[in-house]
Amino acid sequence: MLAGWVALTLTLTSIPNPEFGPLFPGADKVAHFGFYGVVGFLFVLWRRETGKGAAGAVVWAAIFAALLGAVDEFHQQWIPGRSMEFFDWVADFAGGTAGAFGAAVAASQLPFLLTRKNQPAPRAFAD
Repeated sequence: MLAGWVALTLTLTSIPNPEFGPLFPGADKVAHFGFYGVVGFLFVLWRRETGKGAAGAVVWAAIFAALLGAVDEFHQQWIPGRSMEFFDWVADFAGGTAGAFGAAVAASQLPFLLTRKNQPAPRAFAD
């Protein structure tokens, strides 16, 4: 699911000369934050599924969002009608980090977000 979302994000940012304009000032930053928020969220769920702890998953999700955002912004300088912007990258990183924190909290409160095979076995007796 993460790979599909990343592919969708990169595909959308590769469309030359987009014909839609921002609905309000800063709308593009909100879009960057939201798309990369989903990236961070899905990245943490993936890392948790592989047995990694929440804190490490959040850190790696933030790093992944920062790197992916940098690659995305860099490649946009060659797309007609697109540009490379530092504050778009900041929104990418912030969104990815926020999504990662959100996933860590959500997975702790909603255990069904993770499969049973990676959840701790129920204890017969409480400590």
